[in-house]
Amino acid sequence: MKTKNLFGILMLFLLTFNFISCDKEDEDGRKITDYKEYVLTVASEMKPGVIWSEGNNFLKEVYVVKKENAEDWEAMGYIDGFEFEKGYEYKIKVSETSYLDHSMGQPAWTEYDLLDVLSKEEKNSENLPLHFIPEWFYEEHVLPKYKYAVEADKKEVIETDLKESSIIPLDYHYLLYRGGDALLRWFAIKDDKNTLGPCIIKSENKDPEKMPESYKLLPPEGNVEGFIGWSFLDEEGNETNYPSFDVFVGRSAKSKSFNPAPNIVYLYKDLTEYYKNKYPEIGVKTVVASYTVGIN
Repeated sequence: MKTKNLFGILMLFLLTFNFISCDKEDEDGRKITDYKEYVLTVASEMKPGVIWSEGNNFLKEVYVVKKENAEDWEAMGYIDGFEFEKGYEYKIKVSETSYLDHSMGQPAWTEYDLLDVLSKEEKNSENLPLHFIPEWFYEEHVLPKYKYAVEADKKEVIETDLKESSIIPLDYHYLLYRGGDALLRWFAIKDDKNTLGPCIIKSENKDPEKMPESYKLLPPEGNVEGFIGWSFLDEEGNETNYPSFDVFVGRSAKSKSFNPAPNIVYLYKDLTEYYKNKYPEIGVKTVVASYTVGIN
């Protein structure tokens, strides 16, 4: 009998404790831990940068901003309510609110809201950094893997040429991201002072059955999920002198991730006609180059 009474008292205590704990959690809810207002200068163009959200780092276009009396530009991922127009430098008043809510997956976060647009001037902002991508982020993306195949009477001539003059630089890290306009962009980075792009990727679907036969000499190593064409435009949407590629999109055969999203692209270029014209006397039959590039 005493055992039953003791058990009942214990259960009542646990239920009461849980009720009080839940009630206290509901009372606490979302808290504002800090609030401030200040004026920002927003530069006339956005730049690629890395931001942290929902426990992950990811690459996107960010605002380039400078706080009052500050000398250096810095990155800001979001300003709620702000409608940015490229080519204009702004002075805006914003609020910065920090929250804490232990019921959320990300318990602490900060939100930036537009309070007022103080000025909007058409100009090119000066002394902007090329990007806001830390070294540790872009070095996680391996350098492109370069392969080629040659069929010719004197193929060593072409092989030497291919070794010495790759279509794309092999010592740059290549990154993909979407801009504020949702267009896919391509950005190559060697270090803080050496970059290529960004370029807007113009993509078109292609029929795999119509791909050049030469590509079969260098089959992709992973699982191919699509075949498209890529050409590259500048930020104004104009054609560039960057070469176009046929692209196989897929997943690396060595990937251990359960994420089904593509994580690699294979860039192909048939160079047969180019080398037939460059070296008409060496019996060129087929020349193809490919680049394996991981995508973030």
